Amino acid sequence: MVSEHSRIAFDVDYMSMTSVEGKFKSYRGFFNLSEKSDELSNVKVIIDGASVDTNDDKRDFHLKGHEFFFVASYPEITFTSKSAVKIQEGKTFSLIGELTMRGVSKPLTLEGIYVGLKKDPWGKDNYFFKLKGEINRKDFGIVWNKDMDAGGYLVGDIVRLNLTIQAQAQGDKTSFSTHMVPHTKAIQERSDLKKGKIKKLSTASDETDHKAPQ
Repeated sequence: MVSEHSRIAFDVDYMSMTSVEGKFKSYRGFFNLSEKSDELSNVKVIIDGASVDTNDDKRDFHLKGHEFFFVASYPEITFTSKSAVKIQEGKTFSLIGELTMRGVSKPLTLEGIYVGLKKDPWGKDNYFFKLKGEINRKDFGIVWNKDMDAGGYLVGDIVRLNLTIQAQAQGDKTSFSTHMVPHTKAIQERSDLKKGKIKKLSTASDETDHKAPQ
């Protein structure tokens, strides 16, 4: 997985009126993809529970504690697939696996779509997937809640998962710093400017320095 361009996010109902969204900032993942059989297999995703981010430091501190992820005793959350699945560009598939959190393992099926394969500007193959699923947090021993005066609970039980994955072959990953290197044309024009072959840079070359990494 290319973590810089992937996302593992979740959301859960809040006061039965809205939802709280969060993501994990640190994770890694691996899978096998057979180009001959178009089979996706041996999927494993390992999440650092302490990297949870809901855009609120106090809430994140609570989530890392014993009432939620309990990262002091269970630092990792893992998903492991249990069977191979055929994939086809633009088509949906079901990835059957097992989620382990707080020392509890439960079946989890992720509904996915293989977005496709695309080469980046440096000739590296990139595989793109989108997946989603749902879990009941109580299945993993996360039962904390608060009663509402008018009935109901502060936090919902069902947690919705959303994953956007970009992956490259192991040992053939595009370095993230490469995205910040100016385009070849820009480099050449700067060299020509220094040698006096041209009097100024083209607009395209000048803009290259101001483009944010993708």
